[in-house]
Amino acid sequence: MKKNITISLILVLLTNCGWIGFNTPPDIIDNKLPYWLKLGARTTDELDMIVIHATELPDMAEARFYGERVLYGDQTGASGHYYIDRDGTIIQYVPDNRIANHTSGWNSRTLGIELINLGRFPNWYHTDYQKMQEPYPPDQINALIILVNELKSRYPSIKFVNGHEELDTRLVPSDNNPEILVSRKMDPGAYFPWKKFIEAVKLIKKIPNKK
Repeated sequence: MKKNITISLILVLLTNCGWIGFNTPPDIIDNKLPYWLKLGARTTDELDMIVIHATELPDMAEARFYGERVLYGDQTGASGHYYIDRDGTIIQYVPDNRIANHTSGWNSRTLGIELINLGRFPNWYHTDYQKMQEPYPPDQINALIILVNELKSRYPSIKFVNGHEELDTRLVPSDNNPEILVSRKMDPGAYFPWKKFIEAVKLIKKIPNKK
């Protein structure tokens, strides 16, 4: 009896630490963007990298508003493929076989995953606010790990993972002093738990050669 209780307690502790269930298929809500059919088509054989983003927005509703905005001549906008809320809810905005506009220069071969997170909101380019504001909750990171492991099982060609900030290193004039440059992208930023994430998904954190 005592042995069974001990095993049960260990399982509960491991579950709370987030180490059980990473191979469970994720529950993904399909909520495609209105313009998804206008995004470029591709074969999923081309995929070799996942890009981790932070929305730098307050919530999923705001992220949806930004994702639906038409910004380009082909009547599409900027968004990732998947969005993960703080409670671990996963919503798919763009099908995997469509090219989402999420990381300049890398879109054709990548899947973009957006984590709801304040980032530098609403002072993205002000020199006094160049630090990410919000840690990533465990439920959100665990959902990300489950999703990435699922994507790896679907697409064995995926070998790499990087943060948005590592792939887009451009600088832009700051809002309060155009003579001072700040990072265009800082996500997912210093709060992202890269060590835990890499251990759980077994991808290579390295920028691959451009094709």
